[in-house]
Amino acid sequence: MPIIKMLEEIRIKVMTRLAENEDKVRHWKTEYSPQCMKLYSDYRAIAHGCTMNFNGDYGYEVSKGDDRHTVNLEHIRCTCRLWDLSGIPCPHAINAFMHKKVVPEIQIHWFYSKEAYLLTYKHKIQPVRGIQLWNVDPAHAMEPPDMIKTIGRPKKNFNFEYLKTETVSVVGTAMAFYEPEFGTQPSQQSAFQTQFDTQQSTAYGPDIGDDEDPILRPKTVSEADTLLAMRKSIMTSSTGGRRIQFTGDATGVSTPTNLPYSPTKITWRGKEAITCNQLLNEARKKRIKMMARKGQGEPAPDSSEI
Repeated sequence: MPIIKMLEEIRIKVMTRLAENEDKVRHWKTEYSPQCMKLYSDYRAIAHGCTMNFNGDYGYEVSKGDDRHTVNLEHIRCTCRLWDLSGIPCPHAINAFMHKKVVPEIQIHWFYSKEAYLLTYKHKIQPVRGIQLWNVDPAHAMEPPDMIKTIGRPKKNFNFEYLKTETVSVVGTAMAFYEPEFGTQPSQQSAFQTQFDTQQSTAYGPDIGDDEDPILRPKTVSEADTLLAMRKSIMTSSTGGRRIQFTGDATGVSTPTNLPYSPTKITWRGKEAITCNQLLNEARKKRIKMMARKGQGEPAPDSSEI
């Protein structure tokens, strides 16, 4: 009902406006529209201040100051193009018509005339009775179109709240991955891929139906395990035909286990090489031994003994 009421208001407004405009046109005092005659009067006033030179045929050279244009009455054209665009003779054309003893007003285009406007408002909108008296044919009722299933998988709204509820910890981040079923053989995967390619090659694609989107399985990836694996891949190197292995803890620290040599048996300039930790341990033992001797009253050893 609101739509019918709105359409009825539009129909009544258009019907009354057509009648009002036609009445205005019938009361024109001239044969052309008032707006057209006002512009024509301004052009005629400008034409009185122009100078004209005639070539003896149909060409006129009309100028006003430094502005100069040519008029061809045979082709009904002026180089200023006001006459071509508006259909009302420009000041240059009015000057040429006055020289030729022709009334410029009759050269105004026909679609500005009263006759053209009356033809525009000739067709009227007829009045109608009330809605309770309308004869509605059920066959003319417009029903909504039938629902047609489109090609392809139906769109689903992705739930972003699932990602917002995931917790982030120091050990690892919970991420969503889609994994295939365990136990799937390569031959089965290739057969499934071949079948999928065959379906895609059809004219309208495979008949997917209303299948739901695959369920995403949550998988926890440990950050410490990832760092340890990266450290192993970087530090692992081959020595001869043997590969060094490492052991590590949750912090990512790794130590070699099967080195092909012993670091403690390396010599440097004829002496056995030791590590920094071993050197510090020996110095600490010597300091403890010296402190013990001083506490028992024994003389401090000479520097040569050290």
